[in-house]
Amino acid sequence: MRVSREIKTGVFAVVSILLFILGYQYMKNSNLFQTSRVFYVVYDNVVGLETGAPVTINGMRVGQIKNLSLKNKAGDAVIVTFDIESDFEFSRSSVIKIYASGIIGGNNLAVLPDPDDSVMAKSGDTLRGELESGLIDGLIEKFSPIEKSLLSTLTKVDSVLSDFDQVLDSATKEHLRQSMDAMSVAMEQLGQTATGLNRLVDNNQKELDLTFKSLSRTSQNLEAITDSIASADTAQMLKDLSGSVKALNQITNTMAEGEGSLGAMINDKGLYEDLRKLTEDAQNLLQNIKDEPKRYVHFSLFGKKDKATDNKAN
Repeated sequence: MRVSREIKTGVFAVVSILLFILGYQYMKNSNLFQTSRVFYVVYDNVVGLETGAPVTINGMRVGQIKNLSLKNKAGDAVIVTFDIESDFEFSRSSVIKIYASGIIGGNNLAVLPDPDDSVMAKSGDTLRGELESGLIDGLIEKFSPIEKSLLSTLTKVDSVLSDFDQVLDSATKEHLRQSMDAMSVAMEQLGQTATGLNRLVDNNQKELDLTFKSLSRTSQNLEAITDSIASADTAQMLKDLSGSVKALNQITNTMAEGEGSLGAMINDKGLYEDLRKLTEDAQNLLQNIKDEPKRYVHFSLFGKKDKATDNKAN
């Protein structure tokens, strides 16, 4: 089986990357390129010292803290691991002191060299540690105002609670209990109502769907109506309506002025009097017919009477 050049190139690249990673890890773990020196110091209390805090010599930073760990399971002491990155030489009897860099800055390590000792410290040595005098007292002094403020706040809270307890007599407490009970009952009823509504919605889901569909169709119809109204020639409609109103005004004005047949009839007082008289005569005639119907209507079971007889009767 013949291997192509592309496969060979890919295998070579993968092997090269693996060799580079392995070489880097080996060089990293070896001391070949390591310039810093690691030292150890043991403290009973590190008073808030943290990893990454600077290590200084005469105020100049020459290293940093790498690790903090307990000396044993009982926690009797703390081992501080730090490194020195510069080539500064100091004696093995030098003191590593914890000091406060400021109110907010935290605590640092300071190397105090011993010029009388000629034995120089080497990487891996455990050096002697000390605390700056008054460091713990200083921390206590920093927290003293907080303590006083906290005590004052607690005193005020206790006074407020005492006054509140005096205000709440037995009757008021009973009212509060009743109010809480009523609120609990109301919340329970509200929960039952919500459950009932959910059940009602579940039982009438189809009807609700039909209702919403009907509302949707109605809204579509309304939209179509409004679209048709919007697309209509509103200006022409208003113009025609205005013309009709003007014509009606002209007719009423003509009638009021007595022009035309209808205007003459309306404004002719004689015609009004004749019509009124005719109406009165018609009413009188009807009343006379009601009062004397035989005078106008002749009816006989034996036929029509002779004229002579009628004349004689008259």
